[in-house]
Amino acid sequence: MDLELGVLGHLDPETCAERLITTSLLGVARQGHPLVDGPIDARRFAEADHIGTSRTGKRHGPIDTALAEVGLRRRVPIVVPSHTSAMLLARTTDLVCLALPGAPAADRISALGLRTFPVTLEIPPIEIGMARHPRSDADHAHRWFRDQVRAVLAQQRPAG
Repeated sequence: MDLELGVLGHLDPETCAERLITTSLLGVARQGHPLVDGPIDARRFAEADHIGTSRTGKRHGPIDTALAEVGLRRRVPIVVPSHTSAMLLARTTDLVCLALPGAPAADRISALGLRTFPVTLEIPPIEIGMARHPRSDADHAHRWFRDQVRAVLAQQRPAG
């Protein structure tokens, strides 16, 4: 399937892209993690060791920018390519990660025995999009699949 789904970066000029949802991130930690034992402010959040999520291996992102604005830094000892792989690692370590809110993520979070918490930083919202090559426009199966992706993500939109 020739389809990119996620935070879209630089795309080639012929690539067709559409924004699907705009959302914020949640913090995620294993049950019993010391961080979730009390109120989580920016300082306590920064003091935890973090799992970075980046398909390109970046260790610095919007969370780090927001922390720097309040004079804090976080430690990111490992970077993984997806939120799901970050949650798999978080469930058996004292590392924390970030995840997208919504039903599919909530099901994975619950199944993995993880807890979520709000990230109390001024972070720009995350835009999740879908990109494809225009050659797939006439493909009925591809169009059907894109419709299914849109329908699932439409359920993730925050109420209000």
